[in-house]
Amino acid sequence: MRKTFADTMISLANKDDKLVVLIGDISHYLLKDFETRFPDRFYNVGICEQSMISMAAGLAIEGYRPVVHTIAPFCVERAYEQIKVDVCYQNLDVTIVSVGGSFDYAHLGCTHHCYEDISILRPLPNIDIYSPGNKGELITLLTKSWNNGRPKYFKLNKTEHTQDLKITPGELVLVNEGLLTNPLIIATGHLLDTAMELKNHTVMYCHTIEPMLDKSIDLLRKMSLLHKSLIVLEENSKIGALGDKITDIVTSADIPVRIKKVGLPREFCLNYGTTDDHRKALGIDHDAILEMINVQ
Repeated sequence: MRKTFADTMISLANKDDKLVVLIGDISHYLLKDFETRFPDRFYNVGICEQSMISMAAGLAIEGYRPVVHTIAPFCVERAYEQIKVDVCYQNLDVTIVSVGGSFDYAHLGCTHHCYEDISILRPLPNIDIYSPGNKGELITLLTKSWNNGRPKYFKLNKTEHTQDLKITPGELVLVNEGLLTNPLIIATGHLLDTAMELKNHTVMYCHTIEPMLDKSIDLLRKMSLLHKSLIVLEENSKIGALGDKITDIVTSADIPVRIKKVGLPREFCLNYGTTDDHRKALGIDHDAILEMINVQ
């Protein structure tokens, strides 16, 4: 997805002379073409993520549309106060595009893990949160949300799903309708592929965590009422992210439904290895998820 992000920046910059890219000393080669074409709209701020977010806020106040890009724990967790006060409080058109979440940099340990980004950003007013599941969705979500006047966060993941879906920011996608006696499955990111192997289950796909359109909220409540139980699949913390959002939407309508959240537990990932090694150790790999759902 990172190459797609770089290409989309060039495409948007050709149409919008207010687009400015700020990086935190990463993706030098990836964004070299952008820097060559638009040298006065490209800044490597270095490993100064708090300052980078504040710079982006200042640029937005002056009428520019800045895009901030670096590794998830550094642009979200390290610069959380600046996102809150400088960007969200003033409701500025700043786009933050992260890489490395949730543990794409598995081999670098806790400092480079970030599976709490959605959980800590969701409580902030104003910010839109996107979790594109593949390259095509990243292009759609970036371009359709561009210049919407709001703070935006994009969580990119190395692992992509293979489904070809027509999406619109804020809309849930009803991908498959199955037996009402089976739990409703709500998936985000690459976990959609795992969900789609459950042929007799109704599957809904969520690429936009915040905000969710009213018609999608109504659809979710309707499907929850029909199925009586639902399972949320996400590669984020089970606390505060999509699972909690779905729970709030359903329970606030007094719908009697059983909810199971499948995600990361409230503990550090202490193992080292590949991203797949982490998924297996945490019980959220392909086989573990299918086994868990099939024994419901």
